[in-house]
Amino acid sequence: MIFRNLRNTLFVGLLLALAIPTWAQSTTENDPGIESLRQTMNFEVLRRFSTPAPGMNGYVVKGPQGRTGILYGLGDYVISGSLLDKTGQDLTKQYASTELPKPDYADAARKLSASSSLVTEGPADKPEIYVFSDPNCPYCHKFWQQTRDWVDQGKVRIHWIMVGFLKPSSSGYAATILSSDDPVKTMNAFESRFNKNSPPVEPMKDIPDDLRTVINQHGQLMADLGFSGTPGLFFQNTDGTWQAITGLPDQARLAQALGVSTP
Repeated sequence: MIFRNLRNTLFVGLLLALAIPTWAQSTTENDPGIESLRQTMNFEVLRRFSTPAPGMNGYVVKGPQGRTGILYGLGDYVISGSLLDKTGQDLTKQYASTELPKPDYADAARKLSASSSLVTEGPADKPEIYVFSDPNCPYCHKFWQQTRDWVDQGKVRIHWIMVGFLKPSSSGYAATILSSDDPVKTMNAFESRFNKNSPPVEPMKDIPDDLRTVINQHGQLMADLGFSGTPGLFFQNTDGTWQAITGLPDQARLAQALGVSTP
């Protein structure tokens, strides 16, 4: 969960097992502890909801980097983590599925389809994969390796969404690739020499503001869609539903989900 460094965390299971009198409500919509912490840590309260714990409110919050999560307010106190009832049932998991905003992958795909800042390879009529990729990410490189046969055989269409956060050079490499006359060729040249002493691509040192904005927007979209790392993939299954994977996917399962034939 976000905001793990909260100092006023209480053991929630005990709170629910005890008889707690109704807490005096704040004159504002938010509990005073939540409101104070919101101003200190600069997060946004998206929604407030009730919990079965007397006097305790739940809050859907969004951090500065776009991550969403759940906090609990009990007057002047803020609770982060699992909310357990007296039987040990984790209510936070339930709230995560019912209260947290659901990523709209279809809408993201529609918006990205109009972007000229993707590195796209593969035929337009094949299953599409959108991939958030950091140039310095070893697992992104492994996914690139896994998909070479698919791309060469025209089985998929991959949209690489370049982000830059893993190393100081990440944004520079992303900028070099995106600004190239042939981004696919440049990216493939970079990946073919990944982690070598003499990469054929140098990271851009002075990134233009508009290009840096694009890379930052990619990172914000990645956060908005709930990806915690790279590679972050989203795509449509054969039945038309959207699926997301954070990390290196199992290639056989991905092929099955996309309807891609394998040898």
